[in-house]
Amino acid sequence: MFSYFTATIVLIFLGYAVIYPLLLWITPLNKIDSGFYRFNMGLCCIIGALGIIGFHFISKNFVSEIYLWIWLLLMLFVTAINWNSETINNYIISIISVLGCIVLAQILTNILPSLDVTSALIVILMNSMITAAVFFSMILGHWYLNVVSLPIRLFKHSIIVLSLFLSIRIIWHGIYFFMTNYVDNYGINYNLWSFIFQFDGFLLGIAFLIGNVFPIILNLLIWRTLKLQATQSATGLVYVSVVSILFSDLILKYYLLEYGFII
Repeated sequence: MFSYFTATIVLIFLGYAVIYPLLLWITPLNKIDSGFYRFNMGLCCIIGALGIIGFHFISKNFVSEIYLWIWLLLMLFVTAINWNSETINNYIISIISVLGCIVLAQILTNILPSLDVTSALIVILMNSMITAAVFFSMILGHWYLNVVSLPIRLFKHSIIVLSLFLSIRIIWHGIYFFMTNYVDNYGINYNLWSFIFQFDGFLLGIAFLIGNVFPIILNLLIWRTLKLQATQSATGLVYVSVVSILFSDLILKYYLLEYGFII
């Protein structure tokens, strides 16, 4: 697993950084203070820069790295001009985010040359949206300590988005595990549902449970907690979800890089 550590970090960090700004539509500026935008845009720039630095050590394609730096400079420029602004345009932020997704597709040909880039991109962006959404919910939950009058529905909307993409991933994994086969060293053919009960697939089964099933159960508890207006308790539950989703994402990236499973 450790041989793929840098590539795993690159995919997680860059996927997070390019998809995260789209979540700002959940919290329009007229419903939250500009400090929330400053923090989140700055966070995306930092995470994106770390991902690009990691990509520098594993890539032999200088052009792809240039594209990434151009995307990051655009993010930094938009973040800088909106740092103290009271009229932030989410459309511009989203356009840069989409450009980042296109650049991510371009670098996948370097990291995953043997896989179908389109399918891999869709799944990576789905997983990145789940990781981004759980972090977004955690940060938003903390913001209720700073802004007492913040509408509770914003927190609920973030949990709905997280639950939606978790549900999509569960369906995708259920179909993919059934349709994809793995041949072991002895020539025995398994579908992935059988593979997860083998030694090599044990971690994949763990990732399915802690990355899909467990967070959905937590979201049900979070939703009930939010109905009681207990945002601090809900945020504590989101912390648990952050750990489980992030750990599962590391495992899923390992199986993507080692076995070519598009999950």
